[in-house]
Amino acid sequence: MSFKIYYDQNKESSPRYYGWILALFGNLIIGLMTISNFQGTGFFLKAFERQKGWGRAAISGASSFARAESALLGPIEGYLLDRFGVRRIMVIGNVVTFVGFLFIAFTEHMYQLYLGYLFISFGSALAGWLPTMTLMNSWFDKKKTFAMAFSITGTHIAGWVAPFLAYSLLTYGIRNTALVIAVVTLMFSPLSYLIVRDRSNFDETNKIKSPEEKKSKRRFSLRLNLNPEIKYQLKHKPFWIIAFTHMCSTTSIVTLAVHLPAYITDLGFTIIQSGYIVSIFSTVAIFSQYIAGYAGDKYGKKYVLLIFLVFQVIALTFLALSDSWSVLIIFAIFWGIGYGGRTPLITAIRGDYFNRSVFATLFGLSGMVINVGTTSGPIIAGLIYDVYGSYTTALWGLTIIAFCGCLLLLTLPPVPKRIKF
Repeated sequence: MSFKIYYDQNKESSPRYYGWILALFGNLIIGLMTISNFQGTGFFLKAFERQKGWGRAAISGASSFARAESALLGPIEGYLLDRFGVRRIMVIGNVVTFVGFLFIAFTEHMYQLYLGYLFISFGSALAGWLPTMTLMNSWFDKKKTFAMAFSITGTHIAGWVAPFLAYSLLTYGIRNTALVIAVVTLMFSPLSYLIVRDRSNFDETNKIKSPEEKKSKRRFSLRLNLNPEIKYQLKHKPFWIIAFTHMCSTTSIVTLAVHLPAYITDLGFTIIQSGYIVSIFSTVAIFSQYIAGYAGDKYGKKYVLLIFLVFQVIALTFLALSDSWSVLIIFAIFWGIGYGGRTPLITAIRGDYFNRSVFATLFGLSGMVINVGTTSGPIIAGLIYDVYGSYTTALWGLTIIAFCGCLLLLTLPPVPKRIKF
């Protein structure tokens, strides 16, 4: 019996639809980039603090510096994805991430740490989240939110690796751990070339192009493709409301990714126990994101997203008040619900407002807003700890910012009728 792969978007409900193969691969690549540049960041930085005695503000600055670079290059990354396709960019991104972990493996001075995270952040952006979301947005229509939720599962599966990462850093050291991650990342470069297919490759297979279209396709240009759709979105509220709402919710996520292991150890627990907390909320988040994906497609994304953002605020409140293991468990459960559910929805809601042909470019442009919070949050939290010896003030600040995101989302207007350019 032969097995046939479907490329027709009308058959996206079939498990043999190629989009689901891409979603499964997205699981793997996002999981790798998450443990490299997100969930694993706090464990690496805690290891550098222990090994080098560097201050938390200075160490967290490496991650924030890299995110600032990502914010500046975000529009370019989105443009490159729309212009050259996910496949090519993802191949390059894995190689860049590999170079970053080589720097981390042989870091002896602070500038090497900053360079390492500069490459890791840029490479992860080219190979991980945005490319995968761009694939899901282009390959799916009716199942878009669920497909994004499925592909994001890798983020939470990476959370299961957190205790093992903590153990590896304690037992085998930073160099050996970073080298293993570097090699695995490099292996994903040829895999990306073999597996990833851009939707446009199939949509345009039978399309007859004029000589002018072919010449235009071959011509390389560094100009940002500000076509009428992009100009329209930049002038209207939905783009900015979604971007700032995303910033308010993501600021706490990124800040905790950097400082949560250190915060838990400050409460008297071990670094491996902090990995257990990451594993708990990652496990809860897997179930939460599938519920969010189903509910978002069935009932609409705005108010379903609001519910999960509220869970995020409640979780931050528990974390700010935490003084025992039981409270940390409660935090992990609520955080898993909020963090897991909001992730596919905050991405998929853009597909309702933005044309898929410029999805990556607009997402990259919104990154300049989002990264204001993700860049400053970890540094400010580190400074607060260095000055006061406690994260309490920083956690309450993150709670207020997350709550502001809930209020801002309420101002998002209904989805307009699609305007075609």
